Amino acid sequence: MIREGHILLKLADGHETRAPAHLDVLDGIKRPAISVDGSGRIDRVIAAHTSAVRCRRCFHAHDSLSHVGARHTCYDNVEMTLGLDRVLSIEIADTDATHNLVRELQDLGAVDWALVEPLAAAPLRAASSMSKARPHSLRDAFALIGAPQALAIEPGSRTIPVAVIDTGVALDHAEFAGRLRVGYDTVDLGIGRVSGDVSLVGDSMGRDFCARDETGHGTHVAGIIGARGLSMPHGLAGHSPLIPVRALAAAKSGDGPVFGVGGLSDIDAAIKVAVDMGARVLNMSFGTARSEVDEHAPPPHSDVIDYANARGVIPVAAIGNSGAEEDYYPAALPGCIAVGSVGLNGAHSEFSTMGAHIALCAPGEDILSAGLTGYRHSTGTSHAAPFVSAAVALLAARAERRGHHLTTGEAREALCLSARRMGDPDTATGWGMLDVPAALAHLDTMTFDDAQEARP
Repeated sequence: MIREGHILLKLADGHETRAPAHLDVLDGIKRPAISVDGSGRIDRVIAAHTSAVRCRRCFHAHDSLSHVGARHTCYDNVEMTLGLDRVLSIEIADTDATHNLVRELQDLGAVDWALVEPLAAAPLRAASSMSKARPHSLRDAFALIGAPQALAIEPGSRTIPVAVIDTGVALDHAEFAGRLRVGYDTVDLGIGRVSGDVSLVGDSMGRDFCARDETGHGTHVAGIIGARGLSMPHGLAGHSPLIPVRALAAAKSGDGPVFGVGGLSDIDAAIKVAVDMGARVLNMSFGTARSEVDEHAPPPHSDVIDYANARGVIPVAAIGNSGAEEDYYPAALPGCIAVGSVGLNGAHSEFSTMGAHIALCAPGEDILSAGLTGYRHSTGTSHAAPFVSAAVALLAARAERRGHHLTTGEAREALCLSARRMGDPDTATGWGMLDVPAALAHLDTMTFDDAQEARP
C-alpha cells in the first residue's frame, strides 16, 4: 500500500531546509512549511506539479526532544552524519501528480532520494477470544524456549527498557500496572481512507503522549515481553520496563477485522523517539515488503535503524507473514535481528516469511497474551518477535552486570549460536529456535573489550 499525495525525500548533503520537525507539527506548535528549499530548484519542480505543498522533517534532534517548538535545531554529529536532518515528509494537494513528481525529484542533484510514501501493516492474521479454551498456549511456548530457567538465571534489569513500537498498549490493563514508562504517539494519517479500500478508525491524528491501543495488536505483543503475570506468565523480559510507542493507527479493509497501519514517516519518527527516550531494545512487529517500495529508493527505515545501532540500541523485527521468500522491512535490514515463527511442535510455520536475513525463530502460533480487555490468542511472526526482544533484554541486563553495553552484533551472536538447531541454517528458520538459557550461557563465555560506559 502507498499514500498517494505523500512523498518522502532526502536532501543531498549540503542542502538545507527550514521545515519544522514532525513532532512539533504533531503537537500543534508548528505548522508544516510551504517550501522545501526556499524557492530553489526543488520548490520550482514541485510548483510545476501541484498547487500547494506542506513539508516537515521526519526526525527531531536528539538534544532538542524536550525543546518544544525547536525540535528541528541542534542535530548532533551522529544525526548529521546519517543525514537525519535532511529527511523530509512532503504532502501535495494534487495527488494525481505524485508519481510524476517523484520521478522528477529523483533526477535532481539536490535530492539524495525520493519515493511515494508506503504504508506498513501489522495484521493480527488469526485471533480468538480466551473462551475457546487453550489456557496453556503461552505457558507451553515459554517452556519450549526455556523461559522459567532463564528468568531464574537472569531476572532482568529496570535499566533496560524495551520499546514496543506498534499500535499502542492497553494502558489500563491490569497486566501492565507499574510496568509502563511514559510513551509517545507519532501517528498522523489524517482521517478517512488512506489507500484503496483501507479506511482509518479511531484516533489517527496523534498530538499526544498517550499510546493507547485500538486494535489489540500492540497489547498482545507487549504482554509477551512485560506482563505482570496475573493471568498469564510473567513477561519474559523480567524487570525491564516497557515504553509504548504508537506508530500505527487502527484501520479496516471492507468488512475485515481491524488491523494496524502506519505511514513510513510516522514509524521512522516513532523509532527515533523510542531511541531518544532511552529504550535499549526495540520490538517492531510490522513491516513493508520490498516489492511495495520504489526500486530506486533505499530500503524502508534504513536511516533510523542505523541511528538506533549507532546509539547502542538493539532492533528486533518480525520477518512477515507472507509465507514467501522476500525482503520485508525493517526485518531485512542488516542492523535488525529478524525473527520467524515456529509452532509448539518446533516446526516452521507455513505463514512465516523466509529469507537469507532471518536470524532465528520463536513460537508464533496460537499464543495467549493480553488483549484490549482480558486475554486473547493470536498467530503470526508479530508474536514470535517479542520472545526474542525479551530475550535480548535479558542478555543486555546480563552484559550490563559485567560493565558492558551489549551491541546488536553481540546479541545476534549469542542468540544464533545457542539456538536449538533444526538442521543447517536456512532461509526458513535461520539458526534455529530460540533457547533463552543457552543464549545467556553463551553470553557468559563471550569475551568483551574493556568495560564500557553506557552509550548516550
